[in-house]
Amino acid sequence: MHRDALSLIGFLALPKTTKERASTPEFHKFQRQLFHSSPARILEHLKPTMTTPKVARFGDGHYRRVIYGLGPYIADYEEQVLLACIVKNWCAQYIVVGVIIGIV
Repeated sequence: MHRDALSLIGFLALPKTTKERASTPEFHKFQRQLFHSSPARILEHLKPTMTTPKVARFGDGHYRRVIYGLGPYIADYEEQVLLACIVKNWCAQYIVVGVIIGIV
């Protein structure tokens, strides 16, 4: 059983800058690009495994082509906001419920 297992595969780069530059749109764009490109670079050696099918035998005795992928991504709130492209301190669930109520 692999309960509560953790495997560190790398560290994300954190750019440093001055206070004045930190609030510019250019720096925010750079920071977002760095955040998304870093995991891609760390995991790039796994890409062939996740794009090329392999033949595997299943429990029912049949052989099937499978493509392996990665499991869930755990993130703190700040990372979830960035990945989900939502506004910080807004609850996406209530935004969706309001839209559904308005339609129904």
